[in-house]
Amino acid sequence: MPDQEASSTESTDAMPDRGSPVPGCLILAAIVTIFGGLIVLYIVVGTYQYRKIGTFTQETPAELAIPAPSAAQVEAAMGKLKAVEAAVAAKKSERILFSTEDLNVLLTTLPAAEGFRGNTRIESIGSTGIVAAMAQPLRKAPFQKGFRYLNASFLLQPELRARTIAFKVIEIRPSLGEVPEPFVNSYASLDLFKLDPENPAMKAHVTSLAAVYTEEGQLIVETGFGPRGKE
Repeated sequence: MPDQEASSTESTDAMPDRGSPVPGCLILAAIVTIFGGLIVLYIVVGTYQYRKIGTFTQETPAELAIPAPSAAQVEAAMGKLKAVEAAVAAKKSERILFSTEDLNVLLTTLPAAEGFRGNTRIESIGSTGIVAAMAQPLRKAPFQKGFRYLNASFLLQPELRARTIAFKVIEIRPSLGEVPEPFVNSYASLDLFKLDPENPAMKAHVTSLAAVYTEEGQLIVETGFGPRGKE
């Protein structure tokens, strides 16, 4: 997925004071919205036969609507973003857990995710990563207009790196046909699903995160101020 800009929450009421530090909220907003970024895979398609791609893509994108969350669900999810923000601002080591519901709520409420609604939905979180249903547009053959769509479940494994956060593609399960392993490897090798390390929030505050990983049913974000903060 292309690099995403970090974002604030939906409204002024839901946002922290503009004068206060907001690295936790910005980073977590980016973590959530990265799942919805539509990738026009010119490079991947260029490295694989168009005829083969046609066996596992479709003419129309899947509709992946997320039910409108309740006020209580929005408050709970936004509260977790604020918890990360507060821990970073206070230089405290905390462990904040985000459920599948939380991630979908944030996808439906964060302004940065507006263009992603209807084409991305978080299905589950397990020990091996996050399963996201996505509709990815792929360029058609040369001299043909428009796109075909890879409607599939993506298994994404979060990785905290020295300068950024990335989500490695482990597996792609299409709704039609079968994705060959070389195509899956193309996603992984091109490192498409990552946050821009030059993004101001990421560049300034990534060292305030100790770990980002998954357990059964939860995305775990740990803040910390140990050795990483000195790198």
